[in-house]
Amino acid sequence: MSPNANSQYCPPSVGDDCAPARCRGRCALDVIDELLAAGGTISGEELDRLLDLRSQLRRAEDAEAVLKIFCELRIRMERKHYLAFFRIRRWLENHLVAAVRICPAAEPVFVPVELSHYCVEAIRRVCLCAALRNGPLLAPRLRFAFASAVISSPAEAEMVAR
Repeated sequence: MSPNANSQYCPPSVGDDCAPARCRGRCALDVIDELLAAGGTISGEELDRLLDLRSQLRRAEDAEAVLKIFCELRIRMERKHYLAFFRIRRWLENHLVAAVRICPAAEPVFVPVELSHYCVEAIRRVCLCAALRNGPLLAPRLRFAFASAVISSPAEAEMVAR
């Protein structure tokens, strides 16, 4: 087992070298590469969408697009490739946050993203409900983001991990 074999469980990183585009061993990119190499068990359309997901993860710019593609693929492929999707799901949960603003002018509250549902809107609802624990939401706005792009201190990382 390599020293980074369990890095899919690494916490949202601040300052180390585990941003989505540079994550070390057994990260989502590695798992996607393994799926791409699986050949005959994956249809052409699934292959295209896996490549789209891989490309979005490498850029790490649009977390919403990553979630949409992941959910689509998860519905189609998880039954045949459960372990791979379990690993990708855990990696995404460790690297994505939901930035929730109680109103457009407020500072965002970061809540962890739990991928216990198969569609982005259900995931969004769970994140909004989690944000409600901090108080009422007047006109909430939610944006999914990569934790490495929005968390600037270890204290913020600890708050999201709760």
